[in-house]
Amino acid sequence: MVFPQPTLLLRPHLLTCNWFLTHREKPWNEKLQGFLLALNTHRMKILCRTFFDCTFTGVTGHYRASEIPFQDRAGKTIKNQQDWNRSRNQQRNWETLLQIIGLRTQPQDLTIPTYKDGIWEFEFKSESESVFEIHGNPDTLAGLKSDCEGVPMMLNLQEQPSLASTITTEGDNQNIWFSTVNNTLE
Repeated sequence: MVFPQPTLLLRPHLLTCNWFLTHREKPWNEKLQGFLLALNTHRMKILCRTFFDCTFTGVTGHYRASEIPFQDRAGKTIKNQQDWNRSRNQQRNWETLLQIIGLRTQPQDLTIPTYKDGIWEFEFKSESESVFEIHGNPDTLAGLKSDCEGVPMMLNLQEQPSLASTITTEGDNQNIWFSTVNNTLE
């Protein structure tokens, strides 16, 4: 069978292939439903607890004296460069954790970190249930823990004074914990 050369039909809102429209075996809406079904994968909810100050402050960029004073997203008034540096470093720790998580998945339904009794806590969902697995390791979050191990964090913010300057995911000096929130996947 000889197939005709595909020609593209340009429409303002749609780019379609003429060959596809004339030689398909299923109606387009059935194909679309199958595609959308494949996107509907199970997501796993994960809880992160850490001793590192990862307060979401929204302070990014370089210090600008012309913008002082202002209130960051955590509600703290920034009056000088020292306040700005502290708020920026809290935001840096938050960004670092997001970047580590983002190595394997796009975090979804992310909550803002909350602080209680010396621990920052937040939750997120992963795109798929097995994204943090490592072959041969029964821990479903082994990849996430491995990615975090040894990553430097900013200190001298609001965390405990004896905290190591890098993330430790196990052992006596552990300073971050990851766990699944539920066993049933959404």
